[in-house]
Amino acid sequence: MQVKEVRTHHIPSQDGVDSINLFVVWYGECRSQVTIQCWDHAWTAYWGAHWVERVEDFITDPEIIDYLISNFSRTRQARERKWLRQIIESIRKYFKNLEVQNG
Repeated sequence: MQVKEVRTHHIPSQDGVDSINLFVVWYGECRSQVTIQCWDHAWTAYWGAHWVERVEDFITDPEIIDYLISNFSRTRQARERKWLRQIIESIRKYFKNLEVQNG
């Protein structure tokens, strides 16, 4: 599988969540690998078919937050799942604010 593009996003700390680095490897045709890095922890997930071209739009869909937590979570521990929820919400807020700024 050939990498078409690599995108990185630095999300500043907000709402009690430390800064986040989001790495997107886009393979084209709605296929991507996403790595979330917050402080000294990282989570990664691959989607071979997300229904929108940009995975950033896919992961900000509020309807699938539980699905995303399940895909990124390394364990079933409530503490990690709660932390991931806060991180994903921070990512969603960041992209939503970017969308508003860019019109």
